[in-house]
Amino acid sequence: MGVGGFKWVFLLLSILAVSAPGQAAQWYIRGAVGYDWSLDADFHDVDPSSTDPPALFGQGAGSDGRDLGAYGDFGGFPVFEVAAGVQPMGWLRTDVSLAYRAGIEYTGQANFIHVPGQQPVTADAESWAGMVNLFIEIAGLVGFDPGIFTPYVGGGVGLSHNRIGEMTYRFPELARHKLSITPSGSRTDFAYMVAIGTGIRLSNTTILDISYRYSDLAPMQTDSGNMYMDFLPAGIDIDETSAPFRTHGVLVGLRYLF
Repeated sequence: MGVGGFKWVFLLLSILAVSAPGQAAQWYIRGAVGYDWSLDADFHDVDPSSTDPPALFGQGAGSDGRDLGAYGDFGGFPVFEVAAGVQPMGWLRTDVSLAYRAGIEYTGQANFIHVPGQQPVTADAESWAGMVNLFIEIAGLVGFDPGIFTPYVGGGVGLSHNRIGEMTYRFPELARHKLSITPSGSRTDFAYMVAIGTGIRLSNTTILDISYRYSDLAPMQTDSGNMYMDFLPAGIDIDETSAPFRTHGVLVGLRYLF
């Protein structure tokens, strides 16, 4: 999200802040850490029919009967998030967040035909996501007092910038071709998340925030370029591959009210 985008977001927050007559808007900042788990992330060609450069996998069924590709996931990894926002009404708040997911490691298995045994695939990755979020405070909406708890539901939309390192394909049971390394790559695209959680009021200005989230963070995508092979160090050109990057996880943080 560029500087211009943040200006529009700030304007939106300001409008919301003055949209509730007779009620002072509550500005806040928050910081959180959490842990995400990847859902299935299967790599396939962006264009399986590409010939210039050629697709890595191509079309058809692999050795296990599924479409040619690499099948796996990105495992589990930490999440760090900061945000600033406003609560213009007792039942509504909105903020702008920036989240970083680090130490992401892809593990999977390819299914190239005429390759015996295991075909392990590995790569490292990272992801940044900037979102505009909207949360509905349930107690304020339906008018009941849950004590120190402030349960909520919400969601956000924005952009995710994902980067994946070189992907290593191994073929330990082949006699000659035991290793291929495809190019790294990055992609920025639409992302969204949905959340359910609760605040726990620690003081008049501090709230402990605990939430469960599902996030669709756009694809992880390798660039087209030269693929190294151990028996052919000069390599060959191959086209792009991609896999969805979807996660669920738990986030715990603090909200500080001004």
